Amino acid sequence: MRNVARLSASIVLVLAVAWGGLWWYVQDRLRDGLVNYAARNNAADGSSTLSYGSITTGLNPLTASATMQNVRMTIQPLKSNTQLAASYAQVGLSIDAFNPFVLHVLLPNRLDISTPRGSITVTSGSIAGNAKLDPRALFDRQIYPLTGGNSSAQDVAVLADGTIEILHIDRISVAETVQDATSSSQTAMTIQEAIDNIALPNWVISRWQVPFGGRISHMQIGLTASGPIDWSALLQQLDMPQQSIQDRNKMLLQNLHGWASQGGNAKASLLLAIGPTTLNAGGTMAFDSNAQPGGTADITADNLDSFTAALTAAYPPLQQSIAGIEGRYSSYLSTSAASGQTLNIHIAYGKDGVLVNGTKQADMPPLDWNALENASVPGASLPIPQAPGDGSGAASQ
Repeated sequence: MRNVARLSASIVLVLAVAWGGLWWYVQDRLRDGLVNYAARNNAADGSSTLSYGSITTGLNPLTASATMQNVRMTIQPLKSNTQLAASYAQVGLSIDAFNPFVLHVLLPNRLDISTPRGSITVTSGSIAGNAKLDPRALFDRQIYPLTGGNSSAQDVAVLADGTIEILHIDRISVAETVQDATSSSQTAMTIQEAIDNIALPNWVISRWQVPFGGRISHMQIGLTASGPIDWSALLQQLDMPQQSIQDRNKMLLQNLHGWASQGGNAKASLLLAIGPTTLNAGGTMAFDSNAQPGGTADITADNLDSFTAALTAAYPPLQQSIAGIEGRYSSYLSTSAASGQTLNIHIAYGKDGVLVNGTKQADMPPLDWNALENASVPGASLPIPQAPGDGSGAASQ
């Protein structure tokens, strides 16, 4: 019996010593993660900066943790004197000894944003986040450490000047998965975001006679990206110190070009429920051997007659504009007893042009990746499809 007790005590001692060493190592890794997060947000051209007061590590022997205190981030677009600043008390990371492959993220429940025209405060009743860790990344810093995660916030309020509520959201939730170093046939990332009950306050509803109770009852966004993505290499590039925003954008576009050239593809979806109407939109994008995009998009919306009736009742001057829009898109509208007036649009785009419900509406010029990557203003060289005719786009209406 005494030998069994000694063996048990020895095992406990070995585990305690092993965990003690691992605890110090993990806290060091967590601190490095916060330092890299700050460096990643400090651009060489000063267009973005992130400063903080200190980074503290925890004392709980069962939880490794690191916390960044008094964080302030500023963003100033190039060639602009406008500066936005966001301040929050702290952000932290922790790992529990009894669940070592889940990274808990300490998120701020208050965010203060200052702009040249005033201040905005965002608060939440509760907020939490966690990420799943790849066990291989524990001792290999070259491996992308995350395989997915979840975050949620409830009772979110947006306040002007810190006191006047201008928007309230019941719940925001985000779920994502990540797979590193994928092939052309594998899913590299999925994101699902849902927002419930986006509501204006009563004083806004009554003052501006906002219909539908000033509420968007549900919004859901989905994104899936497949194809060769090396998140580890991309993270190392993002961690390079003192990059300008322009250099970083160029680097991201070069990675996007490489992904497109090797069979990258994506799909996205949107669901929006407001008043009597539910809008569904979804699309796909894939790239050919020349890294040229093509894909489809589908848009449906039901009970538009009830929706527009409520709008015109609240804002009578809109009646003529709504009638014009309905006339312009009448070929895409139908009516049924179950769904009321319904919009149904199918778009296909690619080398053959842009087709809407089977009818060609515009040409689609080739995408010039070189011009896009080397543009002085990122995105300035994106080709814009032109409708047949005089180039005004009128023919696509």
